[in-house]
Amino acid sequence: MNSGGCFVVALCTSHTIHIHKAITVTVLQTQIPLDIWLPASWEEFVNIADDPTSAKLKSYYYIGRMRFERMSTGSDHSNDHALIIFAISFFAANQRLPMTAKDGCSYRKTGLSEFQPDASYYIGENADAIPWGTRVIDLEQYPLPNLVIEISDTSSADDLGVKRLQYEDLGISEYWIVNVQAMQILAFAIAPDLSIRRIRESQVLPGLQLEILEQALKRSRQENQSATTAWLMEQFRG
Repeated sequence: MNSGGCFVVALCTSHTIHIHKAITVTVLQTQIPLDIWLPASWEEFVNIADDPTSAKLKSYYYIGRMRFERMSTGSDHSNDHALIIFAISFFAANQRLPMTAKDGCSYRKTGLSEFQPDASYYIGENADAIPWGTRVIDLEQYPLPNLVIEISDTSSADDLGVKRLQYEDLGISEYWIVNVQAMQILAFAIAPDLSIRRIRESQVLPGLQLEILEQALKRSRQENQSATTAWLMEQFRG
C-alpha cells in the first residue's frame, strides 16, 4: 500500500489512460486511487469492491464512475458518528417510531449504482424490510433506505457534490451531511417527483429538529458524551 501522494496510472475498459495524483491502495495487484471518481465499467468496480482487500474501503459507483474511500478512523469523525446514531435511535424509541439503523452498510443496484453511507435508516413500515443474513443490500429486491447520512470531516466537497446527486437520482427521501468542523447539519428532502428542498426538521423522523442535534454537536466539544446524551434525552422527552 502506498500511503503517500504519487502519480497513478489507471486503466478503464476503453484503455484510455488517466493520470491522477492521489493516495492509493493496492487491490488485485493494482494501485487504486482513493477519494477520486474514476471512469470504470460495472464489472471493474465490482471486482474491486468485492475483493477481500477492499473490506476497509467505502465503495461508490455512479454514472459509470467509481470511488473508493478509507473508512474513517479519526477521533472527531467517530465521536460525531456515534452521537448522531445514538440521538436518532433514542428519538425514534422515545416516539415509538419503528426504525432500524445501518452503520456503514452497502447498497447495490446492479449495473447502475452502489453507495455506502456512514449511516442509513429504514423507518416506519420499512423498519423490518431487510432480513438477517443480508450482506450487500440489493436494491432490485429491497427498498431504498428512508434516510442516509454522511459524516463529513474531510469529504465535504464530494458529500455536497456527486454523492448528493447520486442520492437524489436514486430517490432517497432524505439526505443529511454532518459537517464535523462546522458542527452543522445540511439536510435535503427529496420528493417523489425528485424535487429537492433544504429542511431544518426531518420529514422521515417527524418532530426531530436539526437545531437540537447541532446544539448537541457543539456541547460535545465541551463535555463528555454521557453529559451530552443526558441533555439530548431531556430535549426529546420535553
